[in-house]
Amino acid sequence: MQRLVIAHILITVVGLSVSCCQASQGMDTKPATQTLAPTSQVTSTSSLEIKPAKTDTPIGSNQTVCFETYLDPIAFMPDNSRILLKVNTGIQIYNLEKQKEERFLKSPTNLNDGPAVALSMDGETLAWALIDNTIQLIRVLDGKVLHTLAGHTGPITKLRFSQSGDRLFSASHDGWVRIWNSNGKQVNAFQPGGGEVLGIGVSLDGTILATIPLDGPVKLWDTKNLQEFTELGGTGGYDTSDVAFSMDGHYIAADLATGLSVWDARNQTLLWDGINSMAFAFSPAGTMMAYSDIGEDNNIVLSSVDGKQKLNKLENPHGPVWNLIFSPDGSLLASADGVEIRIWQVEDGELLYLGKSVCP
Repeated sequence: MQRLVIAHILITVVGLSVSCCQASQGMDTKPATQTLAPTSQVTSTSSLEIKPAKTDTPIGSNQTVCFETYLDPIAFMPDNSRILLKVNTGIQIYNLEKQKEERFLKSPTNLNDGPAVALSMDGETLAWALIDNTIQLIRVLDGKVLHTLAGHTGPITKLRFSQSGDRLFSASHDGWVRIWNSNGKQVNAFQPGGGEVLGIGVSLDGTILATIPLDGPVKLWDTKNLQEFTELGGTGGYDTSDVAFSMDGHYIAADLATGLSVWDARNQTLLWDGINSMAFAFSPAGTMMAYSDIGEDNNIVLSSVDGKQKLNKLENPHGPVWNLIFSPDGSLLASADGVEIRIWQVEDGELLYLGKSVCP
């Protein structure tokens, strides 16, 4: 419970520091020259301009590139060179190789404060949650709102697409999990119990849903009939808690109020736990996972999924890492701690990019 309180305090402090940093750099928003606005309005009176990088250093040159951007990464695009970053007024698409913002997808109202944004695996559709508890499906190509989904009565905590993109799963503080089709229609809904639903994960084939409640164990559900078939364990989560399946379907991991746990999905047995962590990610190949370790100076560990072998350690000089994202090809790993974004080359651990509010 102490870890839950600390996590909530950390999230609040980080959110305030980022907002203050954004507001301190306020300047007039320029008229859009494309269909989508190139920058976003952070408050009603100020905006953060995304400036070009101060160097054109190529990938793998042993010199870290600093780029000025927002500090909440969401996902890599399928081409592995573009990354999506969230701010309260929308989503930025930033090209790492060209070192510039390509587009800004502006939301009609502010996005909610949580990590409730998801990108379909083909990179064509974005789902985001607004502050009025509705969800929108956005066409990434031109930013068009395809559908608005209404039903949740509390802040939405997580959004997850199925691999095929024909289903979107949403979780909320209202205690409900809702399932939507690609036309924006709700096809099912249920209450998994344990109060607020703080995390959800979907198996690659879309047949299994994992849930993290505010109070209670991680559970697995059959997505066809929404019947529980396994209780994995653990004792609740917090707003940044996540649960995910490895791409090969062999493993399930969750960062909970009690720490990081990893299970064998084939027989639902616990493999290892006890790491004080607020973020993890499976590599696309399913042979490796990354996790932050608060007990080890907030460094990031690359390990075998079964936890038996540590492959590398990536140093993080700031506070606890609360987000880790592999690129689709597994060559890059992005982390966020509210102070900066770090993007490493996975093969050798070389730090390639630093995303900051202001570069030196």
